[in-house]
Amino acid sequence: MGKIGSVCLVGAGCGKDLITIEGMQALKNAEVVVYDDLIDDGLLSEVSEECEKIYVGKRFHKHSKKQDEINQILIAKASEGKRVVRLKGGDAFVFGRGGEEYIAVTDAGFTCKVIPGISSAIAVPEHVGIPVTHRGVARSFTVVTGHTMDGTYEYFEALAHLEGTLVFLMGLHSCSHISDELIKYGKSQDTPAAIISNGFSPEEKRYDTTLKDLAATAEQAKSPAVIVIGETAGLHFSDDDLYTTEKNATNQPSAESQQAHSVKIESFQSIDENDFSASQNKPLSGVRIAVTGTESFSNKTAETLSRYGADAKAVKTIDIVPKETIDYRETRKFNWLVFTSSNGVRIWFEGFKKDGCDLRTLAGIKIAVIGKGTADTLKSYGLMPDFIPTEFTAETLGRELGQKIRASGTSENERVLILRAAKGSKALTKEFDKAGIVYKDTAIYSTEPVAAECNSFADSDYIVFGSAGGVDAFFQHVYELPAKVRLVAIGSYTAEKLLKYTGKPVITAKEFTAEGIAKAIISQKN
Repeated sequence: MGKIGSVCLVGAGCGKDLITIEGMQALKNAEVVVYDDLIDDGLLSEVSEECEKIYVGKRFHKHSKKQDEINQILIAKASEGKRVVRLKGGDAFVFGRGGEEYIAVTDAGFTCKVIPGISSAIAVPEHVGIPVTHRGVARSFTVVTGHTMDGTYEYFEALAHLEGTLVFLMGLHSCSHISDELIKYGKSQDTPAAIISNGFSPEEKRYDTTLKDLAATAEQAKSPAVIVIGETAGLHFSDDDLYTTEKNATNQPSAESQQAHSVKIESFQSIDENDFSASQNKPLSGVRIAVTGTESFSNKTAETLSRYGADAKAVKTIDIVPKETIDYRETRKFNWLVFTSSNGVRIWFEGFKKDGCDLRTLAGIKIAVIGKGTADTLKSYGLMPDFIPTEFTAETLGRELGQKIRASGTSENERVLILRAAKGSKALTKEFDKAGIVYKDTAIYSTEPVAAECNSFADSDYIVFGSAGGVDAFFQHVYELPAKVRLVAIGSYTAEKLLKYTGKPVITAKEFTAEGIAKAIISQKN
């Protein structure tokens, strides 16, 4: 009997960081992911390389797939015995048509699990400082669809007499009808209202207005948008600097209102993440950054940049291919092991273990690494480096390690095994040659370029490169850079390679780590 497939409806929340832990785990275990428009692209980088990705996005008057087609895709993939994740923005059951998909899948005889998500009805207003309930202001909130397939609407006479907050989703193109009907049935035309456009994105904007001017204000906004109507729409429970507020002249908040309701957060003063971790006032907020390179480097760096507020996207442009012809037992012949990357550490130790070798055979052998990131990876295998250079470059590693070995007075007997990628920097071995060090340069893996979609970079403010090889890989497939994009290199060798390809100025990290890249971008941005 073949494997039985299943479907999991996962609410993606609003942005990569607002998916639940259970939802993220389901995504990582998925064999097929069927996804919508309104999800953070970064979530797709969390799936396995083997996972099939199927886009079925639907926007106003633009449907890539009809709902019946989506239902059939879910059933077809489950019929293949696959673990299918249906990834939907916000929550699957809040105007996400998740109920229809659930019924279709279960009627077809397959298990369908539902993992809740944080709905945009709550998260988007909250992100710009609007609580949907607030003591003494609104004791309830009602979520209403502003767009239906058959053109029908909710009972506006009842909605107009509710004292709580009204939240309309998918209603930007219906604002004229919404305001007219609510005023018609008794809602004050001076009721505070707000439109939040492109929530949780670099283009996020909050437009403050009143019910009577809602339709005129909507002409300035872009879809997708969340519309809030009620007294809470006049509140500002966040720092005004965290988003762009375009206030309608007819609804300027009073000084008393601002004093009563605005919660201010001190501005960012340092590039130490701990200084702003409790606030949303992050130095790279709204900045779009594409990080190229290997999967591990791009994911780790994008995650770090995201903590600084960036809209960071990991774009895999290099594949790591381990070498199969390595004799791990020859390690005993050497006094030093030298690693120049985290990838090298991972590949070597996994092969060492797979070959049946014992870590105890490394007793008495010293280990040198090129920098902090590589040292951290080494520590994950229970070993501490004996040497890290003062600057995280191949040249400095070769020079300083050579000096250290010569200073020991035993350089004639010291043998060094370099474990790194094919075509590694010649600067390392040149320094060893100068110092008279006996070494063996062993390629334990190679890097292969991977074609990335050109639109992965189209809207980027910055593109980050983690190695000179990564630069070569990038330009094998991407022939034209966005006109205004800034280039960022992890070190001078990578920067020189970028300069040869582009002739453009390059921002170069002084510290060759993800944190160093963040600091370099922040420094030039300020």
